[in-house]
Amino acid sequence: MPRKPSDRAAIDPLRGFPASVQPLRPCPFCGGSEVLINSDIDPKFVVCKECLAFGPTAPTVKQAAERWNKRATPP
Repeated sequence: MPRKPSDRAAIDPLRGFPASVQPLRPCPFCGGSEVLINSDIDPKFVVCKECLAFGPTAPTVKQAAERWNKRATPP
């Protein structure tokens, strides 16, 4: 049986977050590209898996991604 379209936001199957969450920029400290959003606890935040730096906290996954991406670019 075909599924009915849902009113919920589309989910990115690779990350499990709403598709509206923008891609994360590399870590500003080490340049690492392995960054993820810690969504298991509140508040939410982005963390670098390489150097363990973390970004500003936010109430939602989308806001955590936006805040991570707005930080200064390393020289």
